[in-house]
Amino acid sequence: MKVIVLTMVSYLLICSVRSEAQDKKLLLDKPGTFKITTGTLNGQGPDQYMKSCGYTNAEAEAAKKNLVTVVGIFRKNPVLKDIKGFDGEAYLNGGRCNTKSGYGLPSSVKFYFKTWSLRKGKEVQWINEPPEWRFEVNMTEKFCSNGFNVSDYSNSYNPTNPAFNEIATNKSTVALRELFFLPGVKEEVCPGIDRYSDNLVIFNPNLPEYWNQVTIRETFRLLMEYYKLLPDKIQVDAMIPILKNEFAVFSETEKDGFAYFGSPESISRISSQKNETPVMRPNPDYWDRKLPRSAIQFMWFEIPKKEEVKRKLEGNLKAEDGYYYVYQLLDELDVKDLIPAISH
Repeated sequence: MKVIVLTMVSYLLICSVRSEAQDKKLLLDKPGTFKITTGTLNGQGPDQYMKSCGYTNAEAEAAKKNLVTVVGIFRKNPVLKDIKGFDGEAYLNGGRCNTKSGYGLPSSVKFYFKTWSLRKGKEVQWINEPPEWRFEVNMTEKFCSNGFNVSDYSNSYNPTNPAFNEIATNKSTVALRELFFLPGVKEEVCPGIDRYSDNLVIFNPNLPEYWNQVTIRETFRLLMEYYKLLPDKIQVDAMIPILKNEFAVFSETEKDGFAYFGSPESISRISSQKNETPVMRPNPDYWDRKLPRSAIQFMWFEIPKKEEVKRKLEGNLKAEDGYYYVYQLLDELDVKDLIPAISH
C-alpha cells in the first residue's frame, strides 16, 4: 500500500512539473535592457591572516573602470549586444582579500538574466534569484582548501590538549587550507588561457606560474602542525602516529619531491607517484607589482566544454528555462577575446 501511495505521489509531482513547464514559454523576442551596478570594491575588511589589503577609493574606482571594460567585451557577444528575452545586469563587487598570495584588487562580476516568460497568458519576469553567471578577478586562491578543507577548532571549549592554543590553531588551519589538489587535468587552450575541467583561467603567460607545486615534506609539515594543535588530546594521540608512519614510508629523495593525490583511504592522501592531481599553492610571485593594484592580472571562469554547453543550451530551451540565455552566452563566447583584458 505504501509503495502504491509513493508511486502516486511521485506521479503527481512529475505531472505538476510537466504542467508548469508546458504552461511557461520564454519570450525569446521581447526586447530587453542592460545595466551595470556596483557594490563595494574596497571594503572587504581583514583577510584570513587578520591583515587588511588597504585598497583606496582611487584604486577601487580604477578597478571599476577596468571591470566595465571587460563587461564591454561581453557586450559584443550577440546575446548581450542585441538583448531579447531578458533584462541583463552586470553586478560588480569586491572579492576575497588575500595579503599573502594576492596583490591586485580582488573582485567579481555577476551577470543576471531577468528573463521574460508567458504564463497563463500573462507576461512575467524572473527577478527573484534570476539565472546568473559570474567570473572572478585577481583571486589566484580560488581553489584553496580543495582537498584540505580542515575544520577550524580555534573556538573550542574545554580543550584537553595542553598544546592547544587558539591563535596557533587558527594559523595552522589557515596554512593548511592554502593547499589544494589541482581541480582537473591542465589543458592549455592557448598562451594565456588554461583549462581545468570546467574551469578556465586567463593570465599573463610572461609572469611566473600562478600556482606552485608543493613538496611532500612541506605538505606533511603543515598536516602535522595542524593535527598537533587539535583541542582533543585523544584525537591528537591517534592521528599523529598515523601521519608519522605515512611520512616514514617515503625516501628522503621522495620527501623533497612533489606531492600528489594518493590513496583516499590514507589520512594524508599523499603520494609520490606523479599523476594529474598534484598538491598546489598560490604563488605570491606571480604578480607584476609594477602595475597598479587596480589592474586585472588574473581571471577565473566556470565554462563547461562546448559539447556540454550545447547540451545544457538545448535542454534549458526545451524546458523553457531562463538559464537558456546563460548557455547561449557561453556558446557564443570566444574566450580568446578576453585575453586583452589582462594587463601587461
